[in-house]
Amino acid sequence: MPENKQLREQLKLKYIPFEPTPELIAKAEAFLLLSDAERSRRLETAPNDEVEFLISLETARALYVNPLDRRDGSITDAKVARYPERYK
Repeated sequence: MPENKQLREQLKLKYIPFEPTPELIAKAEAFLLLSDAERSRRLETAPNDEVEFLISLETARALYVNPLDRRDGSITDAKVARYPERYK
């Protein structure tokens, strides 16, 4: 099972809002791969206990900032490769 930091980056979550088991990781990944419209429909039709889980995923995703997008002041090769127009 991946470590939390690796899992957070894999799922693009600020934090892991559940106890990471293989089943829950797969469930979270499947939900997060859906389009915005599909996720909204899923939230509307899911049972209450599942809605809490899905909303916690949405919240953790909304708070996520890609490490390359963080404004920590350092310019790395990865940042230059991702945003060449910014670092001409």
